[in-house]
Amino acid sequence: MSGRRGLNGIGSVINSLTYFISAIAGISLFIAEIGVMNMMYISVSERTREIGIRLAIGATPKNILFQFLLEAVLLTGIGGLIGFGIGGGLAWLISLFLPFRAVIGVGSFLLAFCVSTFVGILFGILPAKNAANKNLIDILR
Repeated sequence: MSGRRGLNGIGSVINSLTYFISAIAGISLFIAEIGVMNMMYISVSERTREIGIRLAIGATPKNILFQFLLEAVLLTGIGGLIGFGIGGGLAWLISLFLPFRAVIGVGSFLLAFCVSTFVGILFGILPAKNAANKNLIDILR
């Protein structure tokens, strides 16, 4: 009976660590989202002339929106892949010193990539809308 209690205690510790690490990951993700939005706003403000030229030669606001949204998704998607590679490499390195092997499944990879892409869409949409709604006359002035 005492062995069962010990396993329950270990399970409780593992659950607590999981919640703690998840909270840290959530805070990190929120900070990254703010960074992505800031980068996209800077990109839009620095490329105002490009936006004006594209609008002047016939690009629609939808084209401008898609351009900046695609840029945000690519930025976060590549960042997600790099982060997953670093995390996988660290897990492999740590497992060299542990008596058990760290296993990262395909589901974890897909989840990481989907979350990073979703962050790009969610936090890239406002700067992209800002770029798409710029007035051509104000840009060219």
